[in-house]
Amino acid sequence: MERPSLRQAPLTRGFLITGVVVYLLQVFFISVLRSGWFDLTFGLSVAGIQLGHLWQLVSYMFLHGSPMHLLLNGIALFFFGPELERFMGRTRYATVFFLCGILGGLGWFLMTYPTEGLCVGMSGAIFGLLGAFAALFPNREVVLLLFFVIPVRMKAWVMVAGLGAFQLLMTLNPSHGGIAYSAHLAGGLAGYLYAMTLLNEPPAWVRSIMGAAHRRTGVATRSPATPEAEINRILDKIASQGIHTLTAKERDQLRNAGRKR
Repeated sequence: MERPSLRQAPLTRGFLITGVVVYLLQVFFISVLRSGWFDLTFGLSVAGIQLGHLWQLVSYMFLHGSPMHLLLNGIALFFFGPELERFMGRTRYATVFFLCGILGGLGWFLMTYPTEGLCVGMSGAIFGLLGAFAALFPNREVVLLLFFVIPVRMKAWVMVAGLGAFQLLMTLNPSHGGIAYSAHLAGGLAGYLYAMTLLNEPPAWVRSIMGAAHRRTGVATRSPATPEAEINRILDKIASQGIHTLTAKERDQLRNAGRKR
């Protein structure tokens, strides 16, 4: 299937543009006005939440700590966002983006409280998109730049599992250099679970909590390849009507296609 372009992904494009514009505002306030008001008002802080500034759970996502911070998040959003936006539909894509960003912020808050700190960046939302991508396309081959130089090819689920394990280790490390690894971890887990729930395949422990009637048993079988035209038709249906309108057969076709890519 042809990868959707940024032009075909208005939400992804909007998130990128908003991130750039907000960062320019940060630079203006700090460098020109010599004021930290903008960051302190819209960045996520323990004190802010205690004062009832709940908007920070959303606004902090579009602030960034440095040009490199913005660049890395922007690159990940550029490569993974358009396909997820097309696959999930705009409503659910926006939901997973903001849901993972908010839960990532709450994860950081819980790990930071009662000490003070400031959290900025859409990394929680980005890790949520990566988690969703791994759930929807586990066998898709992706390229990870190791140390930002060495290209390493791997399956999507391997990349996300490795990143998740690293975030967990760093979250448990008391001296992690001020990076909000807990936000990454919480956002990534939320994105994975959200996507699996959309596919009606939540993990066993989630199914038990939700009171599912049964667990899947037996030997898994692989369905024959789905014609690309049929997959494109299903993707168009998702984009126009949403993933919730798919039939059970169409969901199975997408699952099988995702596992083979």
